[in-house]
Amino acid sequence: MKTFPVTEKLKRDLREAVRGEVSFDPVIRGIHATDASHYQITPACVVAPADQEDVRAALAFAAAYDMPITPRGGATALSGQTFGPGMVLDLSRHVNRVLEVNADENWARVETGVVRDHLNQQLVGHGLQFAPDPATSSRATVGGMIGNNSSGTRSVVHGRTVDHVLGTKVVLAGGRTLSLSQFTPGADSNNDLEKGLQSIIDANREEILARYPNIMRRVAGYNLDEFVDGAGYTGPIGPRDNAGPRAWNLSSLIVGAEGTLATVTEAKLRLVPLPKKTALCLLHFHDEIESLAAVPEILKHGPSAIEMLDGKVLKEAKTNASTRKLADWIVGEPGAILIVEFSGDEEEVEQAARGLAVWGTHSRDCYDSPTLFDPAEHKKVWETRRLGLGLISNVKGSVKGQAFVEDACVPVEVLAEYIDKLKAICDRRGVASTMYAHASVGVIHFRPELDLHLREHQEHMKGIADEAFELVVQYGGAFAGEHGDGQLRGEYVPRFYGPKLYEAFRQVKGLFDPKGLMNPGKIVDAPSMIDPSMLRYGSAYKAPEIPTGFRYGDQGGFRLAVEQCNGVGACRKVGSGVMCPSYMATREEQDSTRGRANALRLAMSGQLDGDALAALGSDEVHKVLELCLSCKACKSECPNAVDMAKMKADSLQLRYKQHGVPRSAKLFGEFPDQLRKYGNRFGKLASFVTKLPGARKLIEYGTGVDPRRPLPTPAPESLEKLLAQSSSRSNVTRGKVVLFDDTFANYLEPNIGRAAFELLQSLGYEVILARAGCCQRPRISVGLVDEAKQHGAETIANLDKYASEGLPIVCLEPSCASSLADDLPDLVDDQAAGKRVAEKVQLLESFLLSEGIELECDAVELKLHGHCHQKAVFGTQDLHKLFDSIEGTTLTEIEAGCCGMAGSFGYSHYDLSEQIGEDRLFPAVREAVKAGHTVVAPGTSCRQQLSDFLGVEAKHWVEVVRAKSSGRNHE
Repeated sequence: MKTFPVTEKLKRDLREAVRGEVSFDPVIRGIHATDASHYQITPACVVAPADQEDVRAALAFAAAYDMPITPRGGATALSGQTFGPGMVLDLSRHVNRVLEVNADENWARVETGVVRDHLNQQLVGHGLQFAPDPATSSRATVGGMIGNNSSGTRSVVHGRTVDHVLGTKVVLAGGRTLSLSQFTPGADSNNDLEKGLQSIIDANREEILARYPNIMRRVAGYNLDEFVDGAGYTGPIGPRDNAGPRAWNLSSLIVGAEGTLATVTEAKLRLVPLPKKTALCLLHFHDEIESLAAVPEILKHGPSAIEMLDGKVLKEAKTNASTRKLADWIVGEPGAILIVEFSGDEEEVEQAARGLAVWGTHSRDCYDSPTLFDPAEHKKVWETRRLGLGLISNVKGSVKGQAFVEDACVPVEVLAEYIDKLKAICDRRGVASTMYAHASVGVIHFRPELDLHLREHQEHMKGIADEAFELVVQYGGAFAGEHGDGQLRGEYVPRFYGPKLYEAFRQVKGLFDPKGLMNPGKIVDAPSMIDPSMLRYGSAYKAPEIPTGFRYGDQGGFRLAVEQCNGVGACRKVGSGVMCPSYMATREEQDSTRGRANALRLAMSGQLDGDALAALGSDEVHKVLELCLSCKACKSECPNAVDMAKMKADSLQLRYKQHGVPRSAKLFGEFPDQLRKYGNRFGKLASFVTKLPGARKLIEYGTGVDPRRPLPTPAPESLEKLLAQSSSRSNVTRGKVVLFDDTFANYLEPNIGRAAFELLQSLGYEVILARAGCCQRPRISVGLVDEAKQHGAETIANLDKYASEGLPIVCLEPSCASSLADDLPDLVDDQAAGKRVAEKVQLLESFLLSEGIELECDAVELKLHGHCHQKAVFGTQDLHKLFDSIEGTTLTEIEAGCCGMAGSFGYSHYDLSEQIGEDRLFPAVREAVKAGHTVVAPGTSCRQQLSDFLGVEAKHWVEVVRAKSSGRNHE
């Protein structure tokens, strides 16, 4: 596709025409050039309109310049719908309000940038929901769901988005605004669009009746069947009754149109009641085809969902960091599981679930059928299912399960037969596969495993797709059942509908968009699915090996680690989890993990600058990486385990080699060395210097430290000195344990190190201070990777002396533990030593739990804020289990993300640091303190953040416990 020419005049005029953000920056354009598909088209500019009127102004401007326009929401599309060569309109940033909720009449009016789950959170109090529930509902916008006609796991009950859109407000190319709602054809038709549509329908009525398949999940082409009685899916489904003549609504044509007709700015949505109760029956099968063959019989039990996960997905679910804590519901090693949900009244759903379980026990193909009635258990199952796409692609190497025949829908009666034949097609080509998804409606996301860097595999993709298409037509199905046409399946639209209806589609396009500016190349006039000029890894894609410090052993190198991001956008969720703190604050794509990964991919492949190393070290890429807090949440919350913290560190090191190391990086990276060298003398000097007039401003100029941020003050005496003065001794009745005396516990908060040392002693352990050196987290976090590798080798060697003896190495600070267990082993040359140390490193709570230790605590209510690295690498479950055994004490974890400090980050990004903390953590801590609860936070940075902004002196949990007094509980 040709690029759109941009002049300086166009730039000036556009910035004057709209009030929202406008960017012509090559990196910003590049990270808006892709979604979760295989494709990439770089736009001429990216515009985030300030409001609905600004959308109109942007479209009017684009039409005046004949500039193509592509509306964009969360950009989680799998078929390549959300980018184009002209203007990309990001409606997710500002056009995202819930405008009105009418609970009496069961509808809501919203702007289309609102995220589906955020809308439903506001509807909970009314007992209502917007029912379509795609797996990406935590970041999918209503506008994107309308453009894609999304459905989801419960479509067997609730149908598709088109069944829930009562009306829309749209802007046509050129800026004309229309409100679209129901009208009676003929009698009420009073505008050119309604009359034009009637003419097209009248001319093609018989063809529409003949060509649209009688299946509910069909999203290919335009929804002309919505305007012809008896066409398409004619059985009653959920909210839509097809028994009588239909009132017409032009909104039904906009739904599923992928932004090719108009830009939707507002929608009136039908709401349905929340289910009173749900129950799950988890049918475990030895074979995936056997599981699919059982679906028609299971449907007789009246479920609200039947979702299938195959053996490969289930195996990955039990090991993947994002799901392994959730996947305890999987029994044995199944070849497939059908997740069957029932919803309704409590007695009704429990009876149905148990009845299906009994059926499962008598089925020769099903070996287990547990039932679940606890909503907390349901949440774990559904979260595992939602991450299915990432679980498929989170494998080492370039061969991944690819989305191109995953969207076909066939009648459930032939589903097993169709999938069996599709597997045979792949087998003939030597292509493995995996699958998951919506068995209840005949949509199985079948993923052949290919390396799309290779032209041979691209040809495999086209060949498999051609054969699959013929099978789908043979079985009376639809080639696009959920994810739409886009760049991927657009070429099959004329083959599926025939020349007459395809011409009707052209007429519909011309009716709404006569100049062809709205999202061109989608639905009509689409290119080949393997057009190399549009493939993300097309013929021009060249990615050399980049000399990095980390090996990226889990992915196979830096290039594959970057490409591990498949664009599904889990990092764009807001209001839950930790990933991605800066995106939650700014809502800008470049501040998401996906945005940063795309920037790195463009840089390393020469798409920003011919020299990959120069591009990786450039100001433009550095700006995108700057707000990454290195929290590591993406390592565990992203189903693809994209470790942006490592990649940022390596990119910074490449930048330093080109531009030199900034003073701030030296200051923070070498801070532990200075503490070890000068100890308490450093603290006294720092305290004196910072009190001099103008000192803080001078420090800010020289180091970037915000003058509003208090500087850390070393304790008067180090941990070693305190312990040397201590008279605390105990009889050794247990074995040896190595306490990693990190920089923080040694020099800044030795009271915590002392508390841990004395606790372990009182429990009968011989405690050995590691004295191994710094974990290198400070250097890694600021990009001094080469120095971290050099000094880290010494630290690992020192700890390996203990690891080789089989001694446990316990840590107090989560960021130190994650460095020793995760980062340094992937960095140092001695991989064997790194592995030995990593296997012995654990947080103190995990060690005590494994030893069966019981503790006491005077505090009644403790509120825990877990450190980001703790959550990402180790989890907080062991700490909860440890405190569960303490009688009279309750430990409750605050459901919040990052505190916003993140080591050195909070010193130079004061306002953003505060904004991140205020997202969820600060309000929860204020409430805890008000209630008289004790706040505990294992992370040094977290405690500092709470002190700096709230004046709350949080404790490390080891400070509030002691050995159980009713005897040496180790006997």
